[in-house]
Amino acid sequence: MSKYSPQAQAPRYLQDFQCQGSACVDTCCAGWMVNIDKPTYQKYQAVKSEPLASALRQHVRKASGAARNLGYGVIELKLDQACPFLDSAKLCGIQSAMGPEALSRTCNDYPRIYSHDGAQIGLNASLSCPEAARLALTQADAMDMLNISLPFANASLVPIGRRVAPVAADETDPVRRHASLLREALQRLIREPSLSAAQALMVGGMMLRRLVKTLGGAELAIAQQGQDAVALAEQAMAQAIQHYLSPAFLARAPAELRALPVPRAAQSALLMGATEQFVTQHGGRASFKALMQDAGPGLQSVELGAERLAALDAAQPHLLKNYLLNSLMADLFPRHGAAALEEDFMAIAVRFALIQFYLKGLAARADQAFGADDVVRVVYVVARNIEHNRRFMPTVLKALRDQDALRLELLVTLVG
Repeated sequence: MSKYSPQAQAPRYLQDFQCQGSACVDTCCAGWMVNIDKPTYQKYQAVKSEPLASALRQHVRKASGAARNLGYGVIELKLDQACPFLDSAKLCGIQSAMGPEALSRTCNDYPRIYSHDGAQIGLNASLSCPEAARLALTQADAMDMLNISLPFANASLVPIGRRVAPVAADETDPVRRHASLLREALQRLIREPSLSAAQALMVGGMMLRRLVKTLGGAELAIAQQGQDAVALAEQAMAQAIQHYLSPAFLARAPAELRALPVPRAAQSALLMGATEQFVTQHGGRASFKALMQDAGPGLQSVELGAERLAALDAAQPHLLKNYLLNSLMADLFPRHGAAALEEDFMAIAVRFALIQFYLKGLAARADQAFGADDVVRVVYVVARNIEHNRRFMPTVLKALRDQDALRLELLVTLVG
């Protein structure tokens, strides 16, 4: 590795991550379209050694239709949705024959997510990978941040997947201008020891709701008055953050949140209805169907499940907190400015609500043990349907929007 290798900010768990290969409980080499970048496609077309050359010609083709937006080529899966190059030991035949440098960027990078927040490179992992989810969730210090060297000769070679443009000097959107400050405030709330993950999410929603209302009224003023109105909006943002992070507020917040009435029946109806609509329209991966089969009986008794989940959360609060921290970092929230602030945050909240909901279903089954392994399973299964199925979240969000449930004011109904 070159001594000039670029540095990235990354959570500690990525130092320990290694692909489990044939030992993986749910291989990433099945069920997903495998995109091939142009240099890799051309490399595969030039292979002469048999039988690999014939297999590459048979299964690797140029992308067409919507797939062209994702890569130059694709690997056509077998009827069982497995990659045709996956051998009997669940290892990659291309890598075995040609070495790891022959892998496409998609195969080589997964589950790593490279990002750039306008100032520095960041590295996180998609928790759709079971091993990444296990490391990220079960280690209390997994989300401590550190600098790591990347295996690239220079920064221009890092395959950035998520990017925020540098903030222009004349940027008038206060959220875009101070995105890192807002992200840090939310991370501090999640790390706050007196708050559970769900409570931190609700307090974060309260803070953002205040900002959305303030900034909504400031948009016209900014357009008319320019920098003076921008300064006022920034002052309102600072006051909101200061209030919700103040020791006085945090001291009373847990009791106030516990006193809020949570309509469990409405919560279950919303999340089950959204899930059933997705399954009816799109099916879902086998692992998701298996999860629903296991959790389904318990979803009729969510009160019991809520009690067992609360006990696990109290004993190991980092499990769900680390999920939220990883989501904020991987998504670069907030990426899209004031106009999208509410919807972007609600997308994170809905994913969290679904994870909690299925966990309550598993926890309600008194005939089964319930613990950290269940959290890992639910997180990676839900992530696989959300992050690698472009129809999952739009379907769920639309179902909730149709019922007017996709608002910060109703956050407690989803995650309480």
